[in-house]
Amino acid sequence: MAHNWSDFNRFESKYMPDYGDGDTMASQAETALNKLVYKWFNDGDVYENRYGMTGWANNISGSANWLANHFPGAKQILDRIYDIGSDEGKYEDILYDLCCLIHDTPNLLDGLNSIPRIGDAYSEDGPYKFEYCDEEEEEDY
Repeated sequence: MAHNWSDFNRFESKYMPDYGDGDTMASQAETALNKLVYKWFNDGDVYENRYGMTGWANNISGSANWLANHFPGAKQILDRIYDIGSDEGKYEDILYDLCCLIHDTPNLLDGLNSIPRIGDAYSEDGPYKFEYCDEEEEEDY
């Protein structure tokens, strides 16, 4: 089932920091999730563009890598991007399922709010990569 922007309204959280990625793992989780969802619906950016999904100009792979590295189950959801080709509806399903993992696991965000930040929710190494296209390819978009 493809999801739209309004489907994500139910995931609003008190842990979203006012700036940066915050001071706790809960705020970092919110930052990473919101980065992935917002950049898709507003700019068409994806966290992995080497296997079929075409992203635009912004590298948001660091946020996906942060989630994959710090949350059990997140990598399995994010890895589905390797199998969906260019199906935008399935990409939206990945984002929705990722939000469900973080928000619907009882007491997860409350517990993470007592754990100090780890790394950088915007920029972390991991399996997901964004390859910039050359200027000729960019003009084709």
